[in-house]
Amino acid sequence: MVLATIESFTATTQSGLGLGAATRQFAGFDNYVSALSDKGVRDGFVRVFLIGIIQVPVMLILATFFALLFDAGIVWGKKFFQAAIFLPHAIPGVIAALLWGALYLPQVSPIVRALRSLGIPADFLHEDVVLFSIMNMTTWEWTGYNMIIIFAALQAIPKEILESARMDGAAGTTVSLRIKLPLVIPALVVTLLFSVIGSLQQFAGPAVLRGMTNSVDSRFTPNLAVYNLAMNEGQPGIASALALIVALLAFAMAGLVLQIRERT
Repeated sequence: MVLATIESFTATTQSGLGLGAATRQFAGFDNYVSALSDKGVRDGFVRVFLIGIIQVPVMLILATFFALLFDAGIVWGKKFFQAAIFLPHAIPGVIAALLWGALYLPQVSPIVRALRSLGIPADFLHEDVVLFSIMNMTTWEWTGYNMIIIFAALQAIPKEILESARMDGAAGTTVSLRIKLPLVIPALVVTLLFSVIGSLQQFAGPAVLRGMTNSVDSRFTPNLAVYNLAMNEGQPGIASALALIVALLAFAMAGLVLQIRERT
């Protein structure tokens, strides 16, 4: 972060139509202004914001549901299904994105072919749908990870509390919602914290899908914009400034989550 901070306040220029020696000079806040003035970058922040308010709650609700279900011990083959739900997280993000890309790409996707054979004009890579396709990929990959954290917290609840609740006549659903769920709020805060920061760091999925569709551009998410600015557009100063903006937003959102936890 120190190196990125230094880079974000400098600009590199080359003389002789780009063939001369490169010189570095102090640029003040010009790189930050350039980063935030880019409409594509601003649209990328809107997209990760939508991921944070749509995908993250859905994922955590699913993770909590599965954790409560497995903790209740009413699922046959619990170990198998736990492993099956966690397994997507063990697959590297790029590989997962390639797998989902094959399922989304109309030319090869069996899902698209099946839907179209039923008269449903499915296109998961359309510009109006591709963001939700990425949300689906993220939910598939990270639900199991969050489920394990919440399940571990459920396993740590003292059995005496649960036995007392059952002796008082509390049924299974009541125990889950009124006893277990409040006691695992710290674990839920941790998963929320990781997920909110993760929503800002979307990269692998959009980077892979960009090679499959024109619906994903070089500014689709802030991290993808950082990569393209630094590696493909020769703008390391602007890329560093944008990377620091993303980092500061992550710190701010983490602080907000923890403040809400303390107040509630």
